[in-house]
Amino acid sequence: MSKILRLEDAVTRKALGGTIKVMFTNEDAENLRFSIGYFSPGEGLSPHIHPESEEVYYVIEGTGIVYLGDELKEVPIEPQMGLYVPSGMVHGVTNTGRERLVIAFFVAPGRESSIVYKK
Repeated sequence: MSKILRLEDAVTRKALGGTIKVMFTNEDAENLRFSIGYFSPGEGLSPHIHPESEEVYYVIEGTGIVYLGDELKEVPIEPQMGLYVPSGMVHGVTNTGRERLVIAFFVAPGRESSIVYKK
């Protein structure tokens, strides 16, 4: 069954240090989760892992740093960039700019909870 949702009607929640608008969950789509993150300067998502899910980040606006792998390699991000994160890889993000950072997150299959990474 299809579902149509306006961004303003999406559930807003805090997760891993950021504000997330949850658009679609596994209750809506069998094999993906889709949400949009909003991060003020200095905010972001703590490094975490999806043991069984891949993730794609798509930067809509703002700038920041994505942290990848056990060594938390810093990768600068900016609008119109996409980033693929394989399942089991540590990743997180921080807004390093002066404006709001907005990122679309596609997680597939997205059935498991994120695990906060502790080095």
